[in-house]
Amino acid sequence: MIIEIHAPHSEVNESILKPIKEKVLSFSHQIRDIVKAEIILRDDTTATPQESKICEIRLTLYGDSLFVHRRSHSFNESACMAVHELEKAVQEQARLNHGLPDQITSTVKV
Repeated sequence: MIIEIHAPHSEVNESILKPIKEKVLSFSHQIRDIVKAEIILRDDTTATPQESKICEIRLTLYGDSLFVHRRSHSFNESACMAVHELEKAVQEQARLNHGLPDQITSTVKV
């Protein structure tokens, strides 16, 4: 899995990035189809100071993608909220992948 981290126009502390990377890597144990993770941490200068830090995470799977977008007053809080929301989406995707198909068809004559 490839993990790309983008933080345009801002310096982000490694103490914020390390837990995000570890959690995103743990998602690959639940879903083996994850190809790439893209993490974007950016400032929104047009928003209020209470919600000016944005964390976006996109997981690219074979044939699908999961995306979360959270904003808060700090990168740490917005990243925690994004990772928590993404964890729910990954668990749902894993449940769908391991579940039975909606319809079973067979080409074998009985």
